[in-house]
Amino acid sequence: MSETTIDLKVLLLGNAYVGKSSLFDRFVNDSFSESQKATVGMAFGIKGIDIDEKRVFMGLWDTAGQEKFESITKMYYRNAKAAIVCYDITKQQTFDKIKFWISELKNEVPKCKIYLTGTKSDLIKEDKSNRIPKKTIINFSKKLDIKTFETSAKKDKGVSELFKEIAQDHLQQIEEEGEEDSDYLDDLGDYQIKEPNRKSGGCC
Repeated sequence: MSETTIDLKVLLLGNAYVGKSSLFDRFVNDSFSESQKATVGMAFGIKGIDIDEKRVFMGLWDTAGQEKFESITKMYYRNAKAAIVCYDITKQQTFDKIKFWISELKNEVPKCKIYLTGTKSDLIKEDKSNRIPKKTIINFSKKLDIKTFETSAKKDKGVSELFKEIAQDHLQQIEEEGEEDSDYLDDLGDYQIKEPNRKSGGCC
């Protein structure tokens, strides 16, 4: 058992149907459904990751991507230390919208670390004719100085690497800046959830 436990609030942001909930389910429950429905409001889950002698408990907030829920989504930004901004790697319009989500984050939680994440990499054709060009993604991420990832919740590709990187970055930030972790359960408000047993929490 790890000697130290740390709480880390992570947001999942992006347009509706880009695969946020599938990414959520793959990480939290190690499952995938072909008939995933759009999130209404917010979904919340917790999973632990062991890094050296520390266990990072990620409180993952899966937010709604529809425009009518954008004002509600902003309610959950408070105290977020990391945000996974998702786009469908085969749909340019979802990539174009990430500027909006990043702007929202910078306004609401300026210190939140952003992870640009392309989803549904399993849908890329062999000749790569239907994917957003890598050069476009790299140039955008370099301009904003943010990390990029490509994932497939269906094939379980790149998911654990993404969340492990987030946990490692947070631990490094705490070490360098002395920043304390926050209790993300305080941010749930009226959203009811039973706190997990931290002694037996699942780890990836």
